[in-house]
Parts: sequence; structure tokens; C-alpha cells
Amino acid sequence: MHPPALVEALLECSSAPTSASTTRLTALARSNNPRFWDSKIRSEQWVDNAGRPFSITFPAIIEPAGKHSKLDPYFSLPTLKQPVIKDVRTVKAQFQLRTLDDSFPREAVVCSKKAANTLLYLASNCEKIRDGDKREVIPFMRSAGNSLMDELHFVVHSDALFPEATESRGDLVPEFSLEDFENTDFSLTGDVLNDKFTSKKPSFGDGGDSAKGVHDWTLKDLKDPQGHFKTVIDLYKLEKVPVTVPNVRDAAGSLIHPSAYSEHFTKAMPVAAEVVMRLWTFAPDNKRPTGSRIYQTTLKSLRLLPVTGPGSHIAAMPVGAQAEPKGKRKADGPAGQGSPAKKSSGQQKGVGGTGV
Repeated sequence: MHPPALVEALLECSSAPTSASTTRLTALARSNNPRFWDSKIRSEQWVDNAGRPFSITFPAIIEPAGKHSKLDPYFSLPTLKQPVIKDVRTVKAQFQLRTLDDSFPREAVVCSKKAANTLLYLASNCEKIRDGDKREVIPFMRSAGNSLMDELHFVVHSDALFPEATESRGDLVPEFSLEDFENTDFSLTGDVLNDKFTSKKPSFGDGGDSAKGVHDWTLKDLKDPQGHFKTVIDLYKLEKVPVTVPNVRDAAGSLIHPSAYSEHFTKAMPVAAEVVMRLWTFAPDNKRPTGSRIYQTTLKSLRLLPVTGPGSHIAAMPVGAQAEPKGKRKADGPAGQGSPAKKSSGQQKGVGGTGV
């Protein structure tokens, strides 16, 4: 018997406007789907009839100890080799979810399984058209074990956590103004030029934030028990690169900082997720000589569901709601100094919400 608060949250999630269902599937655009939708993203994306990214909301069980789970401290950062700058820039959190079992309310179970069916349907239709190119296919759903008999689970990726990571190079052209032109009192060497002129550019986290009592999390603030972040910071001068915080929340609606995922996701727990679907196509390389096509489920929002309480008026951020209108979200302070979770303003009630 599940607690009333959880039952209520599951039913609200399952009845959200974007909840996975036969009705929701009719919102898919009937042609040219998937398509390239965002010039900043190299993948194709499934869109709805209005030409916006198609998303589905569903309840599931998060499996933080699963083979596909990649949480803090290092997320998807390669740790068995020296990472290149692209590895750092594309680091993501990765969540492994499974469908609800029959002990949960039937409406929630159906929604959870319809989410899996949606992914299978999208990939199947796409492969009917593209299978002729003989590329290796990596599907949306992945095996939870090492056998074909093992259950298939959702593998949900966040967007990049460090998208502003770029290699700092000493041979870049320094900023040099007309006022600098009149200055002849300096040595004409690269290190002097960089030190004298590029310092005029603001660093990440500079500005008025400290006066407001708000600290932007940066790469150097994250837990680093094995020194992998220190390695890339020293290699590429990334100590002030900001951390982008995905829309992942606890049961009360507070934003969870990526550095604290393992503190909140301690075991298999019920969650409500909203995802969009993307398709990446890659040319042949040494690893995949025929090329590859990768189906990816990307996170819009994830929220822990309450497992205690009477179930009336659950105060929580709707699954589809965004904490900030755009840009990176902020946490309360650096690691070890205050809670990394932050209440959103304009917090609403309910689990389902309207997808954005």
C-alpha cells in the first residue's frame, strides 16, 4: 500500500497535459519528423504539430545504482583517460529510470509504460525510413543488465553541465584598444600582453553577484575526490567555468544542485520526468566503422515524488515548469557552504503542470 501523498502525485503526473498517452501521441508532427530544430544543437529532434519540441511526462522509478547511471561526482566525464576539452564541455548527468510495476495505481503504470512505448514507436518509424544506410543503431531504451532477457530502462541525459568550457590559449589575440595603442611603456612579450590586456575581460562569476550574496557555482567548487576536475582545470584553465544546473528537484520543489544528486537519489525512488527525444547521426569512425545513429532521451525536468504525507495539496514545482526563464540556474553557495538546493520563485502546486 503506497502512501496517499505518493498516490496523489502519481495520478497528477499521469494526467498532465504532456503525459505519455495515445492522445499525446497525436500531437506529433506527421511529416519531417525528426528534424533539425535548433541551430545550436547538432541533433535532430521530434517536434509537435506546432513545430515545437515534442515532450512526454511520465512517472518512473530512478535507479541511481544502475549501470547507465552517471551522477556526481564526475557524471559522464571520462576518468580512465586524459579528457580533451570537448569531453569537459559535453559532460552530462545521466539518469537511469524504469517503468512502474503493478503495485502502483493503474493509471500511473499505464502512463509509465506508454512512455516506453512512445520511444519504441518513434524509433521504429524512423528506422523504417533510415535503416538502409546500415549504420549501427543505439536505441532509446537500454538493457539494465548484460542479457537480452534483462528489462529495458530509460536512459535520460541532462544538457551539458559545463557548456562554457573552452581551452585557454596563450597565443590568442589580446584585447587592444586605441588607448592601449598610445602606451609604449611595456615589454613586447606574449605573457606581458596577455596579463596586461586580457585581464580587462570579465571572468565568470565576476560582477555584482557577491554583493547580492549569491555565489555562482564553478567547476572548482564541485566535489573532486579523485582529482579529475583538478586535472582538467590545470590543463585548460577552467577553474571559473560555471556549472549549469538542470531542472531537477526534490519532493518539496527545491532545485537540487548536480553536486548533491547522490545525496538525494540514494536508492530506487519514484520520480516524475519530462523528456524530449533527439536523434544523433555520426559518420564512420574507428569505433563504429559503418557510422552510428543514436536515439537520445533528454531531460526537461525531473522531480522526486513524496513518499510520506497525507496527500492533500502537494506543494511542488510542476514537472514541466522551468526554474529560470533562461541561462544557467544558481545554487546557494559553494560545496560545503550551505544547501545546494534553492526554492524557485513563483512555486506552484501539483505535479503534472503544463509542459513548456
